[in-house]
Amino acid sequence: MANVIKTHEYFPTVIHEFEFSADNKLLNAIKNENLYKPTHNTSTQSINNKINDKDEYKSLTNKILDTTKEVCKVYEYRYKILEITNMWVNYSSKGSMHRPHTHSNNIFSGVWYPFKNTSKTPIVFSDPRPAACVLEPNIYKRNKYTAALVSFQSDKDKGFIFPSWLSHYVPPSLTDRISISWNVLLRGEYGEPNTLQNASI
Repeated sequence: MANVIKTHEYFPTVIHEFEFSADNKLLNAIKNENLYKPTHNTSTQSINNKINDKDEYKSLTNKILDTTKEVCKVYEYRYKILEITNMWVNYSSKGSMHRPHTHSNNIFSGVWYPFKNTSKTPIVFSDPRPAACVLEPNIYKRNKYTAALVSFQSDKDKGFIFPSWLSHYVPPSLTDRISISWNVLLRGEYGEPNTLQNASI
Protein backbone atom coordinates (compact mmCIF):
# COMPACT_ATOMS: atom_id res chain seq x y z
CA MET A 1 0.00 0.00 0.00
CA ALA A 2 2.00 2.88 -1.33
CA ASN A 3 -0.37 5.66 -0.23
CA VAL A 4 -1.62 4.50 3.18
CA ILE A 5 1.06 5.40 5.70
CA LYS A 6 -0.64 3.92 8.79
CA THR A 7 -3.74 1.90 9.65
CA HIS A 8 -5.55 2.50 12.98
CA GLU A 9 -7.78 -0.31 14.23
CA TYR A 10 -10.36 0.76 16.82
CA PHE A 11 -13.71 -0.45 18.16
CA PRO A 12 -12.89 -4.14 17.75
CA THR A 13 -15.03 -6.98 19.02
CA VAL A 14 -12.87 -9.76 20.43
CA ILE A 15 -13.78 -13.44 20.86
CA HIS A 16 -11.24 -15.44 22.87
CA GLU A 17 -10.76 -19.18 22.30
CA PHE A 18 -9.47 -21.70 24.84
CA GLU A 19 -9.23 -25.47 25.33
CA PHE A 20 -10.20 -27.62 28.31
CA SER A 21 -10.48 -31.42 28.56
CA ALA A 22 -12.97 -32.81 31.08
CA ASP A 23 -12.40 -35.85 33.26
CA ASN A 24 -15.00 -38.61 33.56
CA LYS A 25 -16.42 -37.16 36.79
CA LEU A 26 -17.29 -33.90 35.04
CA LEU A 27 -18.60 -35.59 31.89
CA ASN A 28 -20.92 -37.80 33.95
CA ALA A 29 -22.17 -34.79 35.92
CA ILE A 30 -23.03 -33.00 32.66
CA LYS A 31 -24.89 -36.03 31.28
CA ASN A 32 -26.91 -36.39 34.51
CA GLU A 33 -28.11 -32.78 34.87
CA ASN A 34 -31.89 -32.41 34.93
CA LEU A 35 -33.19 -30.38 31.98
CA TYR A 36 -36.25 -28.25 31.36
CA LYS A 37 -38.70 -29.75 28.91
CA PRO A 38 -37.87 -28.24 25.49
CA THR A 39 -40.43 -26.25 23.53
CA HIS A 40 -40.94 -26.83 19.80
CA ASN A 41 -37.63 -26.74 17.86
CA THR A 42 -35.68 -24.92 20.58
CA SER A 43 -32.78 -25.94 22.76
CA THR A 44 -33.28 -26.52 26.46
CA GLN A 45 -31.18 -25.83 29.54
CA SER A 46 -30.42 -27.45 32.85
CA ILE A 47 -32.86 -26.66 35.65
CA ASN A 48 -29.89 -25.75 37.83
CA ASN A 49 -28.30 -22.57 36.43
CA LYS A 50 -25.67 -22.43 39.17
CA ILE A 51 -23.82 -25.64 38.35
CA ASN A 52 -20.60 -23.72 39.03
CA ASP A 53 -21.38 -24.23 42.74
CA LYS A 54 -21.14 -28.02 42.39
CA ASP A 55 -17.90 -29.80 43.28
CA GLU A 56 -17.98 -31.81 40.05
CA TYR A 57 -17.60 -28.59 38.02
CA LYS A 58 -14.73 -27.12 40.06
CA SER A 59 -12.04 -27.83 37.46
CA LEU A 60 -14.11 -26.14 34.75
CA THR A 61 -14.98 -23.10 36.86
CA ASN A 62 -11.29 -22.66 37.74
CA LYS A 63 -10.39 -22.80 34.03
CA ILE A 64 -13.10 -20.24 33.20
CA LEU A 65 -11.94 -17.83 35.91
CA ASP A 66 -8.25 -18.20 35.03
CA THR A 67 -8.97 -17.65 31.34
CA THR A 68 -11.22 -14.66 32.04
CA LYS A 69 -8.43 -13.08 34.10
CA GLU A 70 -6.25 -13.23 30.99
CA VAL A 71 -9.06 -11.71 28.93
CA CYS A 72 -9.37 -8.86 31.43
CA LYS A 73 -5.67 -8.08 30.93
CA VAL A 74 -6.34 -7.55 27.21
CA TYR A 75 -9.02 -4.98 28.09
CA GLU A 76 -6.92 -3.60 30.97
CA TYR A 77 -9.94 -3.87 33.27
CA ARG A 78 -9.54 -3.22 36.99
CA TYR A 79 -11.77 -5.23 39.30
CA LYS A 80 -11.93 -6.71 42.78
CA ILE A 81 -13.49 -10.10 42.07
CA LEU A 82 -14.54 -12.12 39.04
CA GLU A 83 -17.90 -13.77 39.68
CA ILE A 84 -19.55 -16.49 37.63
CA THR A 85 -23.18 -15.36 37.99
CA ASN A 86 -24.72 -18.31 36.11
CA MET A 87 -23.53 -21.53 34.53
CA TRP A 88 -25.76 -24.12 32.90
CA VAL A 89 -25.97 -27.04 30.48
CA ASN A 90 -27.45 -26.50 27.00
CA TYR A 91 -28.99 -29.45 25.21
CA SER A 92 -30.06 -29.33 21.57
CA SER A 93 -31.83 -32.30 20.04
CA LYS A 94 -31.74 -32.92 16.30
CA GLY A 95 -33.46 -30.04 14.47
CA SER A 96 -33.57 -27.67 17.45
CA MET A 97 -31.94 -24.25 17.45
CA HIS A 98 -30.93 -21.47 19.82
CA ARG A 99 -32.36 -18.16 18.62
CA PRO A 100 -30.30 -14.92 18.45
CA HIS A 101 -29.75 -13.49 21.93
CA THR A 102 -27.37 -11.66 24.25
CA HIS A 103 -26.60 -12.10 27.96
CA SER A 104 -27.70 -8.94 29.77
CA ASN A 105 -26.29 -7.67 33.08
CA ASN A 106 -22.91 -9.37 32.69
CA ILE A 107 -19.56 -8.39 31.20
CA PHE A 108 -18.34 -11.65 29.66
CA SER A 109 -20.14 -14.81 28.59
CA GLY A 110 -18.83 -18.07 27.29
CA VAL A 111 -19.52 -21.49 25.85
CA TRP A 112 -17.57 -24.76 26.04
CA TYR A 113 -18.09 -28.09 24.29
CA PRO A 114 -17.40 -31.19 26.41
CA PHE A 115 -18.36 -33.84 23.83
CA LYS A 116 -17.65 -34.62 20.20
CA ASN A 117 -20.17 -32.83 17.98
CA THR A 118 -20.79 -35.06 14.98
CA SER A 119 -23.18 -32.54 13.41
CA LYS A 120 -20.55 -29.78 13.36
CA THR A 121 -23.26 -27.27 14.24
CA PRO A 122 -21.46 -23.94 14.83
CA ILE A 123 -22.06 -20.99 17.11
CA VAL A 124 -22.64 -17.84 15.04
CA PHE A 125 -21.87 -14.25 16.11
CA SER A 126 -23.42 -11.17 14.46
CA ASP A 127 -21.72 -7.88 13.65
CA PRO A 128 -22.76 -5.49 16.46
CA ARG A 129 -22.24 -2.31 14.43
CA PRO A 130 -25.68 -0.95 13.47
CA ALA A 131 -24.50 0.94 10.38
CA ALA A 132 -22.03 -1.61 9.05
CA CYS A 133 -24.32 -2.99 6.32
CA VAL A 134 -25.91 0.24 5.07
CA LEU A 135 -23.81 0.03 1.90
CA GLU A 136 -21.95 -3.13 0.94
CA PRO A 137 -19.59 -2.88 -2.06
CA ASN A 138 -18.78 -6.11 -3.85
CA ILE A 139 -15.80 -7.87 -2.29
CA TYR A 140 -13.17 -10.39 -3.36
CA LYS A 141 -13.27 -12.24 -0.04
CA ARG A 142 -14.92 -11.76 3.37
CA ASN A 143 -12.55 -10.59 6.08
CA LYS A 144 -12.75 -9.09 9.58
CA TYR A 145 -13.69 -5.68 8.15
CA THR A 146 -16.55 -6.89 5.93
CA ALA A 147 -18.00 -9.96 7.67
CA ALA A 148 -21.56 -9.56 8.99
CA LEU A 149 -21.41 -12.99 10.66
CA VAL A 150 -18.63 -15.18 11.98
CA SER A 151 -19.01 -18.79 13.04
CA PHE A 152 -16.94 -21.24 15.06
CA GLN A 153 -17.30 -24.99 15.06
CA SER A 154 -18.32 -26.60 18.33
CA ASP A 155 -15.31 -28.91 18.49
CA LYS A 156 -14.76 -31.08 21.57
CA ASP A 157 -12.81 -29.30 24.36
CA LYS A 158 -13.06 -25.90 22.61
CA GLY A 159 -14.41 -22.89 24.45
CA PHE A 160 -15.08 -19.24 23.63
CA ILE A 161 -15.31 -16.14 25.83
CA PHE A 162 -16.95 -13.03 24.37
CA PRO A 163 -18.60 -9.76 25.47
CA SER A 164 -22.03 -10.49 26.91
CA TRP A 165 -23.65 -7.88 24.66
CA LEU A 166 -22.53 -9.67 21.48
CA SER A 167 -25.53 -11.26 19.74
CA HIS A 168 -25.13 -14.94 18.87
CA TYR A 169 -27.18 -17.97 17.90
CA VAL A 170 -26.99 -21.66 17.02
CA PRO A 171 -28.64 -22.87 13.78
CA PRO A 172 -30.71 -26.08 13.73
CA SER A 173 -28.62 -28.99 14.92
CA LEU A 174 -28.14 -32.02 12.69
CA THR A 175 -27.66 -34.31 15.71
CA ASP A 176 -27.93 -34.04 19.50
CA ARG A 177 -25.55 -31.43 20.89
CA ILE A 178 -24.44 -30.49 24.43
CA SER A 179 -22.59 -27.40 25.62
CA ILE A 180 -21.93 -25.49 28.83
CA SER A 181 -22.60 -21.73 28.98
CA TRP A 182 -21.87 -19.14 31.65
CA ASN A 183 -21.84 -15.44 32.51
CA VAL A 184 -19.16 -13.47 34.37
CA LEU A 185 -19.52 -10.17 36.20
CA LEU A 186 -16.61 -8.01 37.30
CA ARG A 187 -17.15 -6.89 40.89
CA GLY A 188 -15.60 -3.49 41.56
CA GLU A 189 -15.85 0.14 40.52
CA TYR A 190 -17.62 1.20 37.32
CA GLY A 191 -17.06 4.63 35.80
CA GLU A 192 -14.75 7.37 37.00
CA PRO A 193 -15.04 8.45 40.66
CA ASN A 194 -17.08 11.58 41.47
CA THR A 195 -18.58 11.89 37.99
CA LEU A 196 -22.14 11.08 39.10
CA GLN A 197 -21.95 8.30 36.49
CA ASN A 198 -20.10 5.78 38.61
CA ALA A 199 -21.16 2.82 40.71
CA SER A 200 -19.82 0.03 42.89
CA ILE A 201 -21.08 -3.30 41.59
